[in-house]
Amino acid sequence: MIEKLLEGLQSQIGGEILEKTDVKANQLPDVFGVIGDTTKKEVKKSMLDGGVGTVMNLFSKKPNNSAANSLQTNISSGIVSGLVQKLGLPSSSASMVAGIALPAIMNMVSKKNSETPEDDPSPINALFGDNNSLKDAGSKLLNKFL
Repeated sequence: MIEKLLEGLQSQIGGEILEKTDVKANQLPDVFGVIGDTTKKEVKKSMLDGGVGTVMNLFSKKPNNSAANSLQTNISSGIVSGLVQKLGLPSSSASMVAGIALPAIMNMVSKKNSETPEDDPSPINALFGDNNSLKDAGSKLLNKFL
């Protein structure tokens, strides 16, 4: 489901990225691939570590708590590293891409997440989860109580 969000994001902010960075038009699909893969990886990692509340906080209209700030930093750093390592972008361009893309992703996911009650993680699970990762997260949570 994150792939659909990224398609919309690319059409929304792709022009701004091309205008403000060294990214070439033919690199945009790869750039958004890195953005999506990194965001999904970091969100899943947080969820598997019992941080569903952190993810919910990051993608809400509320101010971020310290854990959500840390997750946001991890996503941003991962995007920058991925763009430099995988696509050879200069770090200044990669940072600019992350600075444009991450707020847009957070806004889009927050809108989707606000369609359900505040304590309902189903939009987050639908966007970032798969059955295996959700089962793993559930198992870890259950094991804490056993």
